[in-house]
Amino acid sequence: MELILPRESRYWRGIHEPEVQDAISSATRLGGVLYDVGAHLGSISLGAARLVGESGRVVAFDGDPENVERLRKNTSRNRMEKRLQVVHAAIWSSIARPDIGFRRGRITRSEGGVEIDGIRPVLGDGEITTVPTITLDGFVAAGGPLPHLIKIDVEGGEYEVLRGGGELLRNHRPLLIVEVHHPRAAEQIAAWLKDCNYTLHWKIEDYPRRLFAWPMEYDGAAWIRESTAIENQRVNNLKH
Repeated sequence: MELILPRESRYWRGIHEPEVQDAISSATRLGGVLYDVGAHLGSISLGAARLVGESGRVVAFDGDPENVERLRKNTSRNRMEKRLQVVHAAIWSSIARPDIGFRRGRITRSEGGVEIDGIRPVLGDGEITTVPTITLDGFVAAGGPLPHLIKIDVEGGEYEVLRGGGELLRNHRPLLIVEVHHPRAAEQIAAWLKDCNYTLHWKIEDYPRRLFAWPMEYDGAAWIRESTAIENQRVNNLKH
């Protein structure tokens, strides 16, 4: 990966969001399709692209133009162009206009996010630009592959992302891994997903906190058990 060291060393060391990596590993098989919403530099997307293999697909969405440029470079460096699609767009709840306000992170571009109608990224403090926007339902309707899992990390706009995927959640039932950045979003997301007949499993007490969610008809407990087993094995390997 093209990285700025030492600031981005956690990606080089493979220690960025290990719980998310474990959960994706336990839920992903060859031929799977994963959406990475808020893909940043692609550390999660690249790993997932290896898991899904040549018959699978990863779609990496990011609104920040610098992130997208580096993400495309990292995709090319790893020869993943055929299985990893980079989409320069902020995923949102509606597309009443073709672009949307996006506040960039000043120190690290992973802290940027949509800023509109009183919603803003929790830590974003850089300049505001406009970026293309699309909904999850709109992307699927335009021919996007149906995901078996969606990972969302958009610095505070996660409820709006899910609102734009109501048809996808109700009809196609993907698994969800969501980074939730404040209590209001947690309340809104809990109500929304329960209405979509999803089961919620929260990890981490403070904010941001992580949500694992699955359709009620899915054996989510087995997913969490397998993910925990992978986590325990990883921790043991580090100790030795």
